[in-house]
Amino acid sequence: HRLNDSIYILKNYILHRIKARGRHSLHSPFVFDLYESCVSDPAKSPFKESIEKIRKDLLADHSTIKIEDMGAGSRVNNSAQRKINQVAKHSLKSAKEAQFLACLCQKIDARKIIELGTSFGITTAYVAKNNPQAQLHSVEGSPEIAAIAKVNLKELEISNTTIYQGNFDVVFPELLKEVEADIIFIDGNHSKEATLRYFEMALDHINKKGLIVFDDIYWSIGMTEAWQSIIKNSRVSISIDFFHLGVVSLNEDYTKQDFKLLM
Repeated sequence: HRLNDSIYILKNYILHRIKARGRHSLHSPFVFDLYESCVSDPAKSPFKESIEKIRKDLLADHSTIKIEDMGAGSRVNNSAQRKINQVAKHSLKSAKEAQFLACLCQKIDARKIIELGTSFGITTAYVAKNNPQAQLHSVEGSPEIAAIAKVNLKELEISNTTIYQGNFDVVFPELLKEVEADIIFIDGNHSKEATLRYFEMALDHINKKGLIVFDDIYWSIGMTEAWQSIIKNSRVSISIDFFHLGVVSLNEDYTKQDFKLLM
């Protein structure tokens, strides 16, 4: 089963590289500007060194924690007891992807951000430190992971972030009642049904010009089907498929367009 999943991802990655456009074919000013600023020539985060030190410490930590996985589970290890370094190795976004998400928030001057899937807080830290104007609300399902994330954010002296521990299906709708987000990151539950459910929830509460980012859109056939359904939704104006990440804009001022790009 794991081999089939790997073959599926590899096949789609090869197809993505073949079909992906270059920046000179980007006729959407929004997408061109985003690509130039956040992908083609991104500014290095001044906070990268301090955040990456915490990642390094996590990758060297062999202590065991209890995992309460409320999503589609881990492809590598579904045990309830896992080592911190193994969780970090397989669940944390790369520095490049984390800095891209931080840049995305900067480009739209996001003031209210929701993240589903805090993990150990590495991406959370990049977004929060590089967007001091924003309030970041991050949700983590597993209590022990959430506790470690809180320690990491405290070490980085991050004060514009609140971490909520609980089931996404319970916490997310309550959060949406209180926060009209400018951007929402959806990560952590890699099932088609949950991804579509969270998308539908977000539609009625996000800023009308907001962005929604989906992680691992080629993680499985179900996740790819969810992504294909999302980009066909009439509320979505622009979709950008970066392979590892998918970004959709709800801005009605933009002409309906779908892009495949390399990060």
